[in-house]
Amino acid sequence: MAWILCLTCVEGVLRSMRMRVLIGVFAVVSTVLVGCASAPREPARVDYRSVEASGRSSVPRPVNRACRNGYTVRSGDTLSEVAERCGVSMRELASTNGLNAPYTLRVGQSLSMPRPPVHVVQRGENLYRIGLRYNIPFQTLASHNGIRAPYAIEVGQQIQLPAGTQVASAAGRSSGPTRPSATSRRDARVESREPAANAPRFDWPVRGRVISGFGRTDSGGRNDGINIEVSAGTQVRASAAGQVVYAGSELAGYGQLVLLRHSNGYVTAYAHNRRLLVREGDQVERGQVIAEAGSSGTVDSPQVHFEIRRGVNPEDPMRHLR
Repeated sequence: MAWILCLTCVEGVLRSMRMRVLIGVFAVVSTVLVGCASAPREPARVDYRSVEASGRSSVPRPVNRACRNGYTVRSGDTLSEVAERCGVSMRELASTNGLNAPYTLRVGQSLSMPRPPVHVVQRGENLYRIGLRYNIPFQTLASHNGIRAPYAIEVGQQIQLPAGTQVASAAGRSSGPTRPSATSRRDARVESREPAANAPRFDWPVRGRVISGFGRTDSGGRNDGINIEVSAGTQVRASAAGQVVYAGSELAGYGQLVLLRHSNGYVTAYAHNRRLLVREGDQVERGQVIAEAGSSGTVDSPQVHFEIRRGVNPEDPMRHLR
């Protein structure tokens, strides 16, 4: 009986001690919360990273729609985070707003976005070719400029390029229409016919009669590839191993089109198909069937329009095919 009374006393003491501990903890937490509530707002952080430290994708991105009219700095923002959020180069954002290291920002400060570069459409160009010139998927250009399928554009139209696009190395035509001299056109044609030493080996995508060759056409236009006459349903094969970067029918004139990216900056195009057998992102081997030939697009008989490009420049497929 005595041990029961003793145990009861001990339990009472423990409950009393536990209550005092809980009251003490509650008091400390309450003090901390009151201190947090009355503390001043955190000032904007300072970004000490250099502009080179903000790595970005090699493919420029369009400016975030929420940032097109500028950006108001919020608590905790740094310049690199704003640049990433808005999809612009940190270097260009700093330059546009006259900011130098350590790029201190103030809460409520208004930041202007860099003016996007512009490409002026030339005769014979389409979004696909413009995208090749600047290493930008044509779908990105279309979305950035509000252009819907079949992505028709006009000579002289200004195409806004995503922020960060490098235009200095591109042809000066992007600043305005120019007419190349006869000499430059002739030199360009000669250069395009000479395959590079490191060019992949290209096989015929189909076998048939070439009904339209590379270069100037009788109508005064230009064919950037060759057109091969075939029967409807003929199997179209990959000319070389590569990756499917486009498979669809959204580019006006080409019908059902497949684009393959190969090594050393080469791209091949297969147009006017009736059925596509690959998807974007697929890896294909040389000779793999990628489509069935047809007469989609702007042709009225079954054929395959085949192009080989090194970068943005078309090359005569007849100089490559084996």
